[in-house]
Amino acid sequence: MKLTKQQKYVLDSPARMKCVVAGRRGGKTYTSIASLAQHARHPGSTCCYISPTHGMARQVMWKPLKHMLLEKNWVKKINESNLEIELVNGSIIMLRSADNPDRLRGLSLTHAVLDEAADIAPETFTEVVRPALADQQGTALIISTPK
Repeated sequence: MKLTKQQKYVLDSPARMKCVVAGRRGGKTYTSIASLAQHARHPGSTCCYISPTHGMARQVMWKPLKHMLLEKNWVKKINESNLEIELVNGSIIMLRSADNPDRLRGLSLTHAVLDEAADIAPETFTEVVRPALADQQGTALIISTPK
């Protein structure tokens, strides 16, 4: 996956929590895919892509993520109905929606990507996602178009 200079800058940042605001067609989806892959390459990782709605997760992220992981031969198993991919190294990448934050509770995450974060209630991150990252000192990429 070829990344732009700006995308590399974001991914190479040592910050635990990264926040990116970029306009339409600014490369946010590819940055998100690269971020998920970067963290899932470590065996046993649990990475989660969170979008405002289930439909958005499926429409925006599912196909390009699957394509990239299959192309790299990283995939062990794909669960289409749960939008989950198990990698050969034991890592999991799951796609979830923030429309019902209670469904995100109980997760222990290595990395989370919140896409279109301006459309997600702030307490979803503070009360649900951040605690899910806490026990593993997980990282987050919070990304959105300007609102």
